Amino acid sequence: MQKISAFIKAEYGVVLPIILFILINFIFTTFNPQNISHFVTAVTTFTIFCVMLICAFNVVKHADRLAHKFGEPYGTIILTLSVISIEVALIITMMLIGKGDSTLARDTMFAVIMIAVNGFAGLSLLTGGIKHNTQMYNIEGASIYISLLILLLSICLILPNYTVATDAGTFNLSQSIIVIVVCVILYANFLVMQTITHSDYFQFSLDHKSQQGEQHSSMRSVCYHVTLLLIGLIVMIALSKNLGTFLEYSIQEAGLPSKLGGFIIALLVLTPEGVSAIQAAYKNQLQRSINLCMGSAVATICLTVPSVIVINLILGHPLILGLNSTSIVILMLTFFISLITFTSRRTSVFNGVVLLTVFAIYFALIFDTAQPFA
Repeated sequence: MQKISAFIKAEYGVVLPIILFILINFIFTTFNPQNISHFVTAVTTFTIFCVMLICAFNVVKHADRLAHKFGEPYGTIILTLSVISIEVALIITMMLIGKGDSTLARDTMFAVIMIAVNGFAGLSLLTGGIKHNTQMYNIEGASIYISLLILLLSICLILPNYTVATDAGTFNLSQSIIVIVVCVILYANFLVMQTITHSDYFQFSLDHKSQQGEQHSSMRSVCYHVTLLLIGLIVMIALSKNLGTFLEYSIQEAGLPSKLGGFIIALLVLTPEGVSAIQAAYKNQLQRSINLCMGSAVATICLTVPSVIVINLILGHPLILGLNSTSIVILMLTFFISLITFTSRRTSVFNGVVLLTVFAIYFALIFDTAQPFA
Protein backbone atom coordinates (compact mmCIF):
# COMPACT_ATOMS: atom_id res chain seq x y z
CA MET A 1 0.00 0.00 0.00
CA GLN A 2 2.85 2.35 0.80
CA LYS A 3 4.40 1.67 -2.60
CA ILE A 4 1.13 2.55 -4.34
CA SER A 5 0.80 5.73 -2.29
CA ALA A 6 4.39 6.68 -3.05
CA PHE A 7 3.87 6.02 -6.77
CA ILE A 8 0.71 8.17 -6.87
CA LYS A 9 2.53 10.97 -5.07
CA ALA A 10 5.49 10.80 -7.43
CA GLU A 11 3.48 10.29 -10.62
CA TYR A 12 0.33 12.35 -9.97
CA GLY A 13 1.04 13.98 -13.33
CA VAL A 14 -0.06 10.73 -14.99
CA VAL A 15 -2.62 9.52 -12.45
CA LEU A 16 -4.64 12.76 -12.42
CA PRO A 17 -5.13 12.91 -16.23
CA ILE A 18 -6.16 9.24 -16.30
CA ILE A 19 -8.81 9.90 -13.64
CA LEU A 20 -10.08 12.95 -15.56
CA PHE A 21 -10.26 10.98 -18.80
CA ILE A 22 -12.30 8.22 -17.12
CA LEU A 23 -14.67 10.72 -15.52
CA ILE A 24 -15.39 12.62 -18.74
CA ASN A 25 -15.58 9.70 -21.14
CA PHE A 26 -16.98 6.81 -19.08
CA ILE A 27 -18.82 8.18 -16.05
CA PHE A 28 -20.24 11.58 -16.99
CA THR A 29 -20.90 10.66 -20.61
CA THR A 30 -23.55 13.36 -21.07
CA PHE A 31 -21.16 16.08 -19.91
CA ASN A 32 -20.52 18.05 -23.11
CA PRO A 33 -20.69 21.72 -24.19
CA GLN A 34 -24.20 21.37 -25.61
CA ASN A 35 -25.63 20.28 -22.23
CA ILE A 36 -23.97 22.76 -19.89
CA SER A 37 -23.74 26.53 -19.52
CA HIS A 38 -21.08 28.63 -21.21
CA PHE A 39 -19.46 29.39 -17.86
CA VAL A 40 -19.17 25.71 -16.96
CA THR A 41 -17.78 25.03 -20.43
CA ALA A 42 -15.09 27.65 -19.91
CA VAL A 43 -14.23 26.27 -16.46
CA THR A 44 -14.08 22.72 -17.85
CA THR A 45 -11.83 23.85 -20.70
CA PHE A 46 -9.49 25.53 -18.22
CA THR A 47 -9.49 22.43 -15.99
CA ILE A 48 -8.65 20.07 -18.88
CA PHE A 49 -5.93 22.46 -20.02
CA CYS A 50 -4.35 22.60 -16.55
CA VAL A 51 -4.48 18.81 -16.10
CA MET A 52 -2.94 18.26 -19.52
CA LEU A 53 -0.27 20.84 -18.67
CA ILE A 54 0.56 18.91 -15.50
CA CYS A 55 0.77 15.75 -17.60
CA ALA A 56 3.03 17.54 -20.10
CA PHE A 57 5.37 18.56 -17.28
CA ASN A 58 5.43 14.93 -16.14
CA VAL A 59 6.28 13.77 -19.66
CA VAL A 60 9.10 16.30 -19.84
CA LYS A 61 10.31 15.21 -16.38
CA HIS A 62 10.83 11.66 -17.56
CA ALA A 63 12.25 12.82 -20.88
CA ASP A 64 14.67 15.00 -18.92
CA ARG A 65 15.77 12.00 -16.84
CA LEU A 66 16.48 10.13 -20.07
CA ALA A 67 18.25 13.23 -21.38
CA HIS A 68 20.66 13.15 -18.44
CA LYS A 69 21.10 9.42 -18.94
CA PHE A 70 22.00 9.62 -22.63
CA GLY A 71 23.57 13.08 -22.63
CA GLU A 72 23.40 15.85 -25.20
CA PRO A 73 22.28 16.21 -27.90
CA TYR A 74 20.26 12.97 -27.55
CA GLY A 75 18.49 14.31 -24.48
CA THR A 76 17.22 17.36 -26.31
CA ILE A 77 16.02 15.17 -29.19
CA ILE A 78 14.02 12.98 -26.77
CA LEU A 79 12.42 16.08 -25.24
CA THR A 80 11.66 17.62 -28.63
CA LEU A 81 10.13 14.50 -30.17
CA SER A 82 7.98 13.95 -27.07
CA VAL A 83 6.60 17.47 -27.27
CA ILE A 84 6.04 17.39 -31.05
CA SER A 85 4.14 14.10 -30.84
CA ILE A 86 1.70 15.78 -28.43
CA GLU A 87 1.39 18.79 -30.73
CA VAL A 88 0.64 16.71 -33.82
CA ALA A 89 -1.97 14.67 -31.92
CA LEU A 90 -3.69 17.83 -30.67
CA ILE A 91 -3.72 19.49 -34.09
CA ILE A 92 -5.07 16.43 -35.90
CA THR A 93 -7.71 15.83 -33.23
CA MET A 94 -8.98 19.40 -33.37
CA MET A 95 -8.99 19.33 -37.17
CA LEU A 96 -11.18 16.21 -37.09
CA ILE A 97 -13.77 17.50 -34.64
CA GLY A 98 -16.32 20.18 -35.24
CA LYS A 99 -15.96 22.11 -38.47
CA GLY A 100 -12.38 21.05 -39.04
CA ASP A 101 -10.73 24.49 -39.21
CA SER A 102 -8.50 24.48 -42.31
CA THR A 103 -6.15 27.10 -40.80
CA LEU A 104 -5.69 25.48 -37.37
CA ALA A 105 -2.47 23.64 -38.28
CA ARG A 106 -0.99 26.80 -39.81
CA ASP A 107 -1.95 28.96 -36.83
CA THR A 108 -0.58 26.40 -34.36
CA MET A 109 2.74 26.01 -36.18
CA PHE A 110 3.12 29.77 -36.45
CA ALA A 111 2.29 30.09 -32.74
CA VAL A 112 4.96 27.48 -31.92
CA ILE A 113 7.57 29.51 -33.80
CA MET A 114 6.54 32.74 -32.09
CA ILE A 115 6.39 31.19 -28.61
CA ALA A 116 9.61 29.17 -28.96
CA VAL A 117 11.83 31.67 -30.78
CA ASN A 118 10.51 35.01 -29.52
CA GLY A 119 8.79 33.99 -26.28
CA PHE A 120 10.77 31.33 -24.46
CA ALA A 121 14.11 32.07 -26.16
CA GLY A 122 13.58 35.73 -25.28
CA LEU A 123 12.76 34.85 -21.66
CA SER A 124 15.83 32.60 -21.54
CA LEU A 125 18.12 35.38 -22.76
CA LEU A 126 16.48 37.85 -20.38
CA THR A 127 16.80 35.50 -17.38
CA GLY A 128 20.36 34.52 -18.25
CA GLY A 129 21.31 38.14 -18.86
CA ILE A 130 19.94 39.28 -15.51
CA LYS A 131 21.71 36.44 -13.68
CA HIS A 132 25.03 36.31 -15.56
CA ASN A 133 25.18 39.65 -17.43
CA THR A 134 26.44 38.04 -20.67
CA GLN A 135 26.30 34.43 -21.84
CA MET A 136 28.02 32.44 -24.57
CA TYR A 137 26.96 29.53 -26.76
CA ASN A 138 28.09 27.61 -29.85
CA ILE A 139 27.42 29.91 -32.79
CA GLU A 140 27.71 27.11 -35.37
CA GLY A 141 24.76 25.21 -33.93
CA ALA A 142 22.61 28.33 -33.61
CA SER A 143 23.38 29.27 -37.23
CA ILE A 144 22.19 25.85 -38.40
CA TYR A 145 18.92 26.27 -36.52
CA ILE A 146 18.34 29.72 -38.01
CA SER A 147 19.16 28.69 -41.58
CA LEU A 148 16.83 25.68 -41.35
CA LEU A 149 14.01 27.77 -39.91
CA ILE A 150 14.29 30.43 -42.61
CA LEU A 151 14.26 27.81 -45.36
CA LEU A 152 11.45 25.67 -43.92
CA LEU A 153 9.18 28.52 -42.90
CA SER A 154 9.57 30.19 -46.27
CA ILE A 155 8.68 26.97 -48.09
CA CYS A 156 5.85 25.84 -45.83
CA LEU A 157 4.17 29.03 -44.61
CA ILE A 158 4.98 31.72 -47.19
CA LEU A 159 5.39 29.97 -50.55
CA PRO A 160 1.81 28.54 -50.61
CA ASN A 161 0.53 32.10 -51.06
CA TYR A 162 2.33 32.37 -54.40
CA THR A 163 1.53 29.04 -56.05
CA VAL A 164 -0.94 29.28 -58.95
CA ALA A 165 -1.94 25.63 -59.46
CA THR A 166 -4.41 25.82 -56.53
CA ASP A 167 -6.13 28.40 -54.36
CA ALA A 168 -3.98 30.87 -52.46
CA GLY A 169 -2.38 29.44 -49.35
CA THR A 170 -2.53 25.80 -50.48
CA PHE A 171 -0.44 23.19 -52.30
CA ASN A 172 -1.67 20.71 -54.90
CA LEU A 173 -0.91 16.98 -54.63
CA SER A 174 2.50 17.00 -56.35
CA GLN A 175 3.60 20.10 -54.47
CA SER A 176 2.46 18.56 -51.18
CA ILE A 177 4.49 15.42 -51.83
CA ILE A 178 7.59 17.46 -52.64
CA VAL A 179 7.17 19.49 -49.42
CA ILE A 180 6.81 16.28 -47.38
CA VAL A 181 9.95 14.79 -48.91
CA VAL A 182 11.92 18.01 -48.40
CA CYS A 183 10.88 18.27 -44.73
CA VAL A 184 11.74 14.64 -43.98
CA ILE A 185 15.10 14.75 -45.78
CA LEU A 186 16.12 18.02 -44.12
CA TYR A 187 15.20 16.77 -40.66
CA ALA A 188 16.96 13.44 -41.22
CA ASN A 189 20.12 15.27 -42.29
CA PHE A 190 19.77 17.60 -39.33
CA LEU A 191 19.53 14.67 -36.90
CA VAL A 192 22.60 13.01 -38.41
CA MET A 193 24.52 16.26 -38.05
CA GLN A 194 23.24 16.83 -34.51
CA THR A 195 24.01 13.32 -33.23
CA ILE A 196 26.89 11.98 -35.36
CA THR A 197 28.84 14.19 -37.72
CA HIS A 198 28.74 17.60 -36.00
CA SER A 199 27.43 16.93 -32.50
CA ASP A 200 30.01 19.36 -31.10
CA TYR A 201 28.11 22.20 -32.82
CA PHE A 202 25.27 21.69 -30.33
CA GLN A 203 27.37 21.53 -27.18
CA PHE A 204 29.23 24.13 -25.18
CA SER A 205 31.96 23.55 -22.61
CA LEU A 206 30.41 25.77 -19.93
CA ASP A 207 27.33 23.52 -19.98
CA HIS A 208 29.47 20.50 -19.17
CA LYS A 209 31.16 22.21 -16.26
CA SER A 210 27.92 23.44 -14.79
CA GLN A 211 26.27 20.08 -15.06
CA GLN A 212 28.96 18.18 -13.19
CA GLY A 213 27.61 19.25 -9.83
CA GLU A 214 23.99 18.35 -10.55
CA GLN A 215 22.41 15.58 -8.54
CA HIS A 216 20.19 12.95 -10.12
CA SER A 217 18.97 11.08 -7.07
CA SER A 218 15.49 10.76 -8.64
CA MET A 219 16.88 8.88 -11.64
CA ARG A 220 15.46 5.36 -11.93
CA SER A 221 15.85 2.70 -14.58
CA VAL A 222 15.62 3.61 -18.25
CA CYS A 223 12.70 1.20 -18.63
CA TYR A 224 10.76 2.97 -15.85
CA HIS A 225 11.19 6.41 -17.38
CA VAL A 226 10.44 5.21 -20.92
CA THR A 227 7.26 3.48 -19.72
CA LEU A 228 5.98 6.53 -17.81
CA LEU A 229 6.94 8.77 -20.74
CA LEU A 230 4.88 6.67 -23.16
CA ILE A 231 1.92 6.43 -20.77
CA GLY A 232 1.94 10.20 -20.38
CA LEU A 233 1.96 10.72 -24.14
CA ILE A 234 -0.92 8.27 -24.61
CA VAL A 235 -2.98 9.95 -21.88
CA MET A 236 -2.43 13.41 -23.39
CA ILE A 237 -3.39 12.16 -26.83
CA ALA A 238 -6.51 10.55 -25.33
CA LEU A 239 -7.49 13.80 -23.60
CA SER A 240 -6.82 15.89 -26.71
CA LYS A 241 -10.27 15.14 -28.11
CA ASN A 242 -11.95 16.41 -24.95
CA LEU A 243 -9.80 19.54 -24.91
CA GLY A 244 -10.51 20.15 -28.60
CA THR A 245 -14.27 19.83 -28.14
CA PHE A 246 -14.52 22.17 -25.16
CA LEU A 247 -11.87 24.61 -26.43
CA GLU A 248 -13.47 25.10 -29.83
CA TYR A 249 -16.90 25.64 -28.28
CA SER A 250 -15.55 28.08 -25.65
CA ILE A 251 -13.76 30.19 -28.26
CA GLN A 252 -16.80 30.35 -30.51
CA GLU A 253 -19.20 31.26 -27.71
CA ALA A 254 -16.86 33.95 -26.38
CA GLY A 255 -16.55 35.48 -29.85
CA LEU A 256 -12.76 35.19 -29.78
CA PRO A 257 -10.62 34.75 -32.95
CA SER A 258 -10.03 31.15 -34.04
CA LYS A 259 -6.25 31.81 -34.04
CA LEU A 260 -6.42 31.75 -30.27
CA GLY A 261 -7.03 27.99 -30.41
CA GLY A 262 -3.73 27.45 -32.18
CA PHE A 263 -1.95 29.66 -29.66
CA ILE A 264 -3.40 27.74 -26.70
CA ILE A 265 -2.37 24.39 -28.21
CA ALA A 266 1.15 25.66 -28.85
CA LEU A 267 1.39 27.10 -25.33
CA LEU A 268 0.25 23.79 -23.83
CA VAL A 269 2.86 21.68 -25.58
CA LEU A 270 5.73 24.17 -25.30
CA THR A 271 5.39 25.40 -21.70
CA PRO A 272 7.25 22.49 -20.01
CA GLU A 273 10.09 22.67 -22.53
CA GLY A 274 10.12 26.45 -22.28
CA VAL A 275 10.40 26.30 -18.50
CA SER A 276 13.33 23.88 -18.90
CA ALA A 277 14.98 26.32 -21.31
CA ILE A 278 14.59 29.24 -18.89
CA GLN A 279 15.97 27.16 -16.01
CA ALA A 280 18.93 26.14 -18.16
CA ALA A 281 19.71 29.78 -18.99
CA TYR A 282 19.52 30.64 -15.29
CA LYS A 283 22.13 27.92 -14.64
CA ASN A 284 24.34 29.43 -17.39
CA GLN A 285 23.55 26.59 -19.80
CA LEU A 286 22.48 28.81 -22.68
CA GLN A 287 23.38 26.21 -25.29
CA ARG A 288 20.79 23.86 -23.83
CA SER A 289 18.22 26.66 -23.90
CA ILE A 290 18.90 27.29 -27.57
CA ASN A 291 18.76 23.56 -28.34
CA LEU A 292 15.35 23.31 -26.64
CA CYS A 293 13.75 26.42 -28.14
CA MET A 294 15.18 26.23 -31.64
CA GLY A 295 14.95 22.43 -31.73
CA SER A 296 11.22 22.63 -31.00
CA ALA A 297 10.74 25.15 -33.79
CA VAL A 298 12.65 23.08 -36.35
CA ALA A 299 10.95 19.82 -35.36
CA THR A 300 7.53 21.48 -35.49
CA ILE A 301 7.89 22.41 -39.13
CA CYS A 302 9.74 19.26 -40.23
CA LEU A 303 7.36 16.82 -38.53
CA THR A 304 4.03 18.63 -38.19
CA VAL A 305 3.77 19.81 -41.80
CA PRO A 306 4.18 16.31 -43.31
CA SER A 307 1.81 14.84 -40.72
CA VAL A 308 -1.05 17.25 -41.32
CA ILE A 309 -0.57 17.15 -45.10
CA VAL A 310 -0.80 13.35 -45.12
CA ILE A 311 -3.89 13.36 -42.87
CA ASN A 312 -5.62 15.93 -45.04
CA LEU A 313 -4.74 14.08 -48.26
CA ILE A 314 -6.23 10.90 -46.81
CA LEU A 315 -9.39 12.54 -45.46
CA GLY A 316 -9.79 15.09 -48.24
CA HIS A 317 -10.03 18.03 -45.86
CA PRO A 318 -8.85 21.49 -46.99
CA LEU A 319 -5.54 22.68 -45.54
CA ILE A 320 -4.42 26.30 -45.72
CA LEU A 321 -0.72 26.74 -44.94
CA GLY A 322 -0.01 30.23 -46.29
CA LEU A 323 0.17 32.99 -43.69
CA ASN A 324 -1.66 36.28 -44.10
CA SER A 325 0.30 39.45 -44.81
CA THR A 326 0.38 40.59 -41.17
CA SER A 327 1.81 37.28 -39.97
CA ILE A 328 4.42 37.31 -42.76
CA VAL A 329 5.62 40.73 -41.56
CA ILE A 330 6.01 39.36 -38.01
CA LEU A 331 7.76 36.27 -39.35
CA MET A 332 10.23 38.32 -41.41
CA LEU A 333 10.90 40.49 -38.36
CA THR A 334 11.61 37.31 -36.40
CA PHE A 335 14.05 36.21 -39.13
CA PHE A 336 16.01 39.47 -38.99
CA ILE A 337 16.10 39.72 -35.19
CA SER A 338 17.15 36.05 -34.84
CA LEU A 339 19.93 36.47 -37.39
CA ILE A 340 21.31 39.43 -35.46
CA THR A 341 20.84 37.82 -32.04
CA PHE A 342 22.19 34.35 -32.77
CA THR A 343 25.15 35.29 -34.95
CA SER A 344 26.91 36.98 -32.06
CA ARG A 345 28.76 34.80 -29.57
CA ARG A 346 27.53 36.79 -26.57
CA THR A 347 23.98 37.59 -25.49
CA SER A 348 22.62 40.04 -22.96
CA VAL A 349 19.38 41.27 -21.41
CA PHE A 350 18.79 43.56 -24.40
CA ASN A 351 18.63 40.59 -26.81
CA GLY A 352 15.93 39.01 -24.68
CA VAL A 353 13.93 42.24 -24.48
CA VAL A 354 13.96 42.63 -28.27
CA LEU A 355 12.71 39.09 -28.85
CA LEU A 356 9.99 39.50 -26.22
CA THR A 357 8.88 42.73 -27.89
CA VAL A 358 8.28 40.85 -31.14
CA PHE A 359 6.33 38.22 -29.21
CA ALA A 360 4.16 40.88 -27.55
CA ILE A 361 3.32 42.36 -30.96
CA TYR A 362 2.45 38.91 -32.30
CA PHE A 363 0.13 38.18 -29.37
CA ALA A 364 -1.63 41.53 -29.73
CA LEU A 365 -2.23 40.89 -33.43
CA ILE A 366 -4.02 37.61 -32.67
CA PHE A 367 -7.00 39.78 -31.76
CA ASP A 368 -6.63 42.00 -34.84
CA THR A 369 -9.79 40.91 -36.64
CA ALA A 370 -12.08 42.76 -39.01
CA GLN A 371 -15.06 44.32 -37.22
CA PRO A 372 -18.49 43.95 -38.78
CA PHE A 373 -20.18 47.12 -39.98
CA ALA A 374 -22.96 48.41 -37.76
